[in-house]
Amino acid sequence: MHIVVCIKQTPVVAEARLDPETKTIVREGVTLTLNSFDRRALVEALRLRGELGGTVTVITMGPPQARDALIECLGIGADRAIHLTDRAFAGADTLATSRTLAMALRKLQPDLVLCGKFSVDAETGQVPPEIAEFLDLPQVTAIRKIRPGDEPNTLWVERETDEGCEHWQVSLPAVLSVTEWIILPRRASPEDMAAAAGKPLEEWHAGDLESDPSVFGVAGSPTTVAGFRAGQLEREGVVVSGEDPEAAAQQAVQYMLREGLFQGQAKLARASGRRRPAFTGNRDRAVWVVAEIANGRLRPVTLELLGKAQELAAQLRTEVAALLLGAPDVVVHVGELGAHGADTVYLADDDRLAHYETERYAAIVSGAIRRFQPFAVLIPSTPDGRDLAPRVAARLQVGLTGDCVGIELDDDGRLVQLKPAFGGNIVVPIYSSTTPQMATVRAGMLDPVEPDWTVSPQIVPLSVPRDVEPRARLLEAVADPEMHALDLEEAEVIVSVGMGVGGSENIPVVRELAGVLDAPISSSLRAVGARWLPYQLQIGLTGKAVAPRFYIAVGVSGAANHLMGVKRAEHIIAINNNPEAPIFKACNFGIVGDWAQVVPALTRALQAAKERASA
Repeated sequence: MHIVVCIKQTPVVAEARLDPETKTIVREGVTLTLNSFDRRALVEALRLRGELGGTVTVITMGPPQARDALIECLGIGADRAIHLTDRAFAGADTLATSRTLAMALRKLQPDLVLCGKFSVDAETGQVPPEIAEFLDLPQVTAIRKIRPGDEPNTLWVERETDEGCEHWQVSLPAVLSVTEWIILPRRASPEDMAAAAGKPLEEWHAGDLESDPSVFGVAGSPTTVAGFRAGQLEREGVVVSGEDPEAAAQQAVQYMLREGLFQGQAKLARASGRRRPAFTGNRDRAVWVVAEIANGRLRPVTLELLGKAQELAAQLRTEVAALLLGAPDVVVHVGELGAHGADTVYLADDDRLAHYETERYAAIVSGAIRRFQPFAVLIPSTPDGRDLAPRVAARLQVGLTGDCVGIELDDDGRLVQLKPAFGGNIVVPIYSSTTPQMATVRAGMLDPVEPDWTVSPQIVPLSVPRDVEPRARLLEAVADPEMHALDLEEAEVIVSVGMGVGGSENIPVVRELAGVLDAPISSSLRAVGARWLPYQLQIGLTGKAVAPRFYIAVGVSGAANHLMGVKRAEHIIAINNNPEAPIFKACNFGIVGDWAQVVPALTRALQAAKERASA
């Protein structure tokens, strides 16, 4: 088996910054390293080589210094390295990058392409699906296990989902992206690095791939960055000492009671206004939302996107439409889509759409876009949305901005897509020169409108292509009863644990607090990295964004990555023994003290308050 691993050399996030004039990464004086997810993809490729035989090639597109990352990969164990380096490649966005890599991969003719799920500097996850589309190969993203399939020329893979996992059989050749759980990373020893000098490392240039330079770099990139904005969250609330845990706990409870805890109120409505009357004009510059369903319900992010679409459509004087795909019973969601903003629902209801599958869904969505030509298409930034959107964008050859935290129109009526980068330290406005403007948008970042249940949207049926036979087949979906990732999207209260609690053995103490509040538990990035809790429960830029009424952070330091995920929380309560922890500049109420003493005291105080409220 010939496995090709796509790798990238990335700046250490803590040192990275953008040049405000050139709007490019400043690399001088910044430590560069092999992207951590790509490192795992390489080690997994080497494991598969040992099991199945064959060779492993690594490939990267980058400036001359990216050669260092390739040499390290050869030291780790790769057989061959390809360096795509040319000034023509500079400034490429994800579409141009994917196109260039696909051209090189076509020459290499791999049986399997492995990628990390995303690069730590951009966090888009768009390149693997776009490569798959350019090569006309099946894809499966967010993989955490791989083994030979039961049929010839297939692999069995386990894909991470918000509900647990899915098992797929994928035909080869294929493109897979892997998570941090796929395998432990490995570094090369000095002896390994010395041996790497004898392995082939080739340089390929633009002319080796394509005679037309306009497909590369800036010229081939439909998206551009237009400056950047600060991304930090600052609230500067009340911070008290936890030297007397009981007293501090009582102060925290009094604060939360004043803000409505245990009063039977629903989460404060964040409606951006009433749903405007159904639009009856033409569909020029229409704003579309791709609806997503989980556990038989519309995901809240769909309603958030419809709210933003209503706002944009009012400015553009156009309609809002929803794309709804699923089994025949999916029609029951049409009324809710109309109430929350959809003037038109494009409906594909067929038994073959009962479960999300990339190739069939991409064919329907891209076909509808070609036929009706909307101005903008907004897609939830969920595991399925991040899998689907890049495939569609590559098929249509249009720009895509991933994991947006905001969408707006500028004074010229151009769509501005706001995307966090570098661990959430900055937010970059991105423009696209192609139509439709496409973006995936994180849950919990936007406001739904107040529903108007008198609205009956127009239904436009969409056909399901009969010539699309998926090359990746879902074998089973496995729900984890301990998984509360979907609960996080609608929770009134969330309790989160960070490294400050010391170890996974201490989490039951925090769970007692969560139990009193009927709250799901979540985690910081580092705690997930230590495997205390599943990745799906991570809050932050690389995890989930949430919007509870109360967010209680126990032992969470408050790095920018984490705070990006809780910007929409109404009240942040922080407990940490470090008075300099960044979380105290982003909380409404904080306690500086030993969590092991404060949390039990807070649990007791909340239990007593809950009993009084229900008496």
